[in-house]
Amino acid sequence: MSYVVFRNKGIIDPRSITTFGASSKENKGAIGFFGTGLKYAVAILLREGCEISILSGSKRLDFGSRKTKIRVDSFDMVTMNKRAIGFTTELGKTWEVWQSMRELYCNMLDEHGEVIECDAFPEADPNTTQIVVRGEKFTDAWASRSDIILSTDAIEKNESVHIHPGQSQYVFYRGIRAYKLNTPSSFTYNIQRRCELTEDRTLKYSWDADAAIRKGFCESKTPALIQRAVTAPKQTYENTMTFEGCLPSKEFIGIVRDLANKRDVHLNRSALEAVRVWASDELHSGPALVLDPVETAMLSKAINFNIAMGYKVNDFPIVVTEFLGEGVLGRAENGTIFVSRRVFMMGTKMLAGTLAEEYFHLKFNTYDETRSFQNFLVDAIMTLGEKLLGEPL
Repeated sequence: MSYVVFRNKGIIDPRSITTFGASSKENKGAIGFFGTGLKYAVAILLREGCEISILSGSKRLDFGSRKTKIRVDSFDMVTMNKRAIGFTTELGKTWEVWQSMRELYCNMLDEHGEVIECDAFPEADPNTTQIVVRGEKFTDAWASRSDIILSTDAIEKNESVHIHPGQSQYVFYRGIRAYKLNTPSSFTYNIQRRCELTEDRTLKYSWDADAAIRKGFCESKTPALIQRAVTAPKQTYENTMTFEGCLPSKEFIGIVRDLANKRDVHLNRSALEAVRVWASDELHSGPALVLDPVETAMLSKAINFNIAMGYKVNDFPIVVTEFLGEGVLGRAENGTIFVSRRVFMMGTKMLAGTLAEEYFHLKFNTYDETRSFQNFLVDAIMTLGEKLLGEPL
């Protein structure tokens, strides 16, 4: 049976093995900081019948256990070179062997070390710390490490998250499995920004992962990646993802706009609303919306109706768009009348009224919900009444 050796430059202080809460690492980006990981790993491995030793430079530290009775119960007290060191093999009682492997691997990463496999116990190195493990259960865990340690290359990177190919039930944190999703994801996510972890190295708050992933997609400049995220099938993590709260890239806005214009039924509603918020300031730069024959006829009729009443709405460009925001039917801006496509579902009368309102805003420089606009509407109604009666008041 081979040995798995975690090694790094520098000599471990034996006190850091026996003292809880003592985590001293030079790497500011270290994953671990509780000062308990190595102790948990030692206890778990001994409990599961594995062997573990540490070569601290030229000094060898062998771990074992011996029975100790505390009050009415017996425990296996962990020993280092046959001397009890203050904890039992019950430490990490619910943890499994793969978690001990993860602890040792994370410590190695924090110290910028390496892992090797060898058939014989390694030689001591006066300038190196080596953690040496042997045991069938640990060998099996190490062989399955791809489930715990992310090994694929990212297809998209930013400061918040690296996005990797392939479905996954898990989210990773700086390369280490750290959170289990309720539904599998279409991609594999490796969180990069600082997050709080629990003592067993899982994400303390699930929203940390959600926020990092959302930001990753919103800032992406890769159209194919964005489209897959915002049209993810049901029963996937991405299908219920929320996109509000991030500034979307031009590529993200473009993809969502295109899908909305095509009325893609798979488009994530949250992505659409997020783009509506940001795209409302860029209405003029959006692609022209192509109307179907029924919508074209409705628009023509609404325009002619307004002209017949004396409101030449066609004096201004009329643009139909998907991106006015929830509940907004029309908007007058920079000499252009913008109309939400949703108005067409509400009938030609509503469409004509929306055109008239936005025309009034542009023609007479009036604003929504103001006394001046209220007075203008009253004057317009009275004037229309005079025309119908054929004489002035």
